[in-house]
Parts: sequence; C-alpha cells; structure tokens
Amino acid sequence: MPTPAPAPMRTATSPGRLATPAMTSTPTDPFARPQTGKVKWAAVAAAAVLIVIAFVFVMMPGTGTLVVSVAGPGNKSVEKVKVFIDEHEVCSLSPCIAGDLKAGTHIVKVVAEGYGSTAGKAYSVESGTETPVNITLAAPSPGTGILVKHDGSGLKLWVDGKEIGPLPQELKEMSPGSHDVKIGGSDRYEEHKESVNVEIDKIITVEPKLKVIKGEATLEPGENAEGAKILLVSGKERRPLNKELPVRLEVGTDKRYKIVATKEGYETYENFIEFDDGKAEKTFIISLKESSDAASSAEETEPETPTRSTMPTAPVAPRGGGGGGAAAPAAAAGKGTLNINSIPVSKVILDGVPKGTTPVIGVKVAPGTHTVVFMHPEHGRKVRAVTVQPGKTATAAVRFP
Repeated sequence: MPTPAPAPMRTATSPGRLATPAMTSTPTDPFARPQTGKVKWAAVAAAAVLIVIAFVFVMMPGTGTLVVSVAGPGNKSVEKVKVFIDEHEVCSLSPCIAGDLKAGTHIVKVVAEGYGSTAGKAYSVESGTETPVNITLAAPSPGTGILVKHDGSGLKLWVDGKEIGPLPQELKEMSPGSHDVKIGGSDRYEEHKESVNVEIDKIITVEPKLKVIKGEATLEPGENAEGAKILLVSGKERRPLNKELPVRLEVGTDKRYKIVATKEGYETYENFIEFDDGKAEKTFIISLKESSDAASSAEETEPETPTRSTMPTAPVAPRGGGGGGAAAPAAAAGKGTLNINSIPVSKVILDGVPKGTTPVIGVKVAPGTHTVVFMHPEHGRKVRAVTVQPGKTATAAVRFP
C-alpha cells in the first residue's frame, strides 16, 4: 500500500503575521569541482605561455646597429664612399648608420674613389646596442707589377710564358716575387728575356735596350739636297739611290753602312747609319754646305758694287807712286749663334747632325740658312729652316703637338 505523503510542516509565527515559507537548500552535486580549481588551471596556462615567450626571446637573437665612420689620411673627410656589410652595399655617405642587423658577427668593407679599398673586417653586433666602427683609408697603391715600354714598333710582351700584348704595357695586379719577362715579336729586334723581381705596392719599369737586327733609315731632304748624288756605302760596296728624297731603306746590322751625298760646289755629306741605341727606326736629314773653294771663287768674280754718285771718288794713284790707294776690303764677319728650343722637350738634328735634346743654346754656325728637325716620341717631328746673320743670334723653336 502506498504510503501517504506527510503533512506539510507549519512554522510558528508571531501573532498578527503571516507565515513565511521556509528556505530550502539546493541539493549538492557530489561530483562537481570547486571554482578555485579553474582559477589555478588558468594561472598554470598563463605561466606556460610566459615561459614559452621568454624561451623564444632568449633563444632568438635581437638586432643592433653599426655606426661606420670613414676618413682619409690625417682624418680627411672622404666623399663618394661605399660601405658594404656582408657584401651588400648599405650606404654611400659617411657616417653610415646601419640598423636592424642581427646580433652576431658582420663583415664591413669600405670603397672610396681615390683611395685603396679596405679588406673586409669582422665586427660584433649586440642586441639593442650601437657599435661604432672607425675606418681610416690609406692613400691608393700604385699597384704591384711592371711597366714595360719601348719605342720599337711590332714588339709584344710575354710574362711567365703568357702573351700580354703589344708594348707599352703596364700590369698592376701581379703577385710579388720573381717573374719571367720576354719582349719579342718583331723581325727588327733580337728577342729579349730577363727576370724581374716584383715588389708589393710598386711598379717596376722595364725598358731594355734591344739589339737591332734590321733597321729602317728614312732619308729626308735638307738644305741644298736637291740634285745631290746619294750613295749607300759599305766597304767597297756602292749603292746609288736613284729615288727622290724622302726615301726609306731597310738596313741590316751585319754590315756598317754610311750615307754619302755629293753635289758640285758643295761639301760632301757623310753620316753612318747606326742602331746601337736600340732604336730600329731613324731619320737622317741630307744637308749640304757650300764648299769654301766655291765661296772664295764667287767672291773673286763678284763685281764691285758701285758707289753712290754723291760719294767722293778717291784719285787713282799711279803705279809705284806714293799716293794712297783704295782701302782694302774689310775682313769677312764671323759666325752667328743659333738657339734651339721646343715645348715639350724633343730631340734635335741640326743640318743632319744630332744635337741632343732641347734646349740647345749657343751653337756657333756659319752664316746662312740652316735646317733644324725636332723629333718627339709621341707627337712626331717638325722641321724648321732658320737664317743666321754673321755675328748675330737667331732662334729656332716649335711647340708640339
């Protein structure tokens, strides 16, 4: 039989007040976790996140800055500078502020126009800091190598068995030490070999005097050369030159040759063709001077210049008389002086005779016209004719080019 529900309990109240129902408690879930557990788990999670962040911050490097200042010798300011960090150009001015660089080691290199480039150097960058880098550039090096030059045409240069090219040649990036140098390639010169010791930051000049095997002589007309008979003489050999000047001759050095030019009424011109100075191309000016016999004959046959009508005429004394005769002609005046100069300096040939390099001052010459040849290795040659008066000074001068 079902058990009847118990009658509700009544709460006693004070007289005159209605009864208030009693508060009933909610049944407690024996399996529910308390609220304090959730808070603890949230704190643990937050701490784990902070640990991870700190780990990442510690393990991953930060960034720093390099401040690169560049100066020349004597703390001279430098323009047009290029700053490279880890092979990347980062600045074109000094000082160079390179930021956001990972903490660690970086290679800094500087290049500036007019100065030698610096070798790369390592600098350490710390996170969150600025690291100063002061670089002083040295004066540029002329290079390490050789300068090989020679006036001969057709010559080439070999270094350590490798053909470099036609002369002149300048090599600036050779390794210090001994190198084998060869000059050749022309049938006019005997091949030349030598060893050259190359020093760091120096250019060694190599300019040997080569032995000429076959030379070239250029004969050009000078004073009174027109109509002259010209021979090329070697021992008993006489080879006439029938061509008009100028003319070029191929001359071997196995024999000694001489140029001989003759013309009636003029002194004989003679000059040896020699290449002992190592120059295979030379120019000879054929100039002839009037012979003294011809000049004397001309003076004797020259008619006397009539005097002015206003001049008194001295009476002619009879032969053997004691009266005074006409005065003897005055002695001929002496030689003149010739000054020779050029800008820039050049070699000088005066009337076919070498006179060295300019300036050539105070050369005593016979009165008359003289031929001066100026020869410059780069600008060629110029010819000047100059007339010298007896007892006076004349000047022959040119400007190249």
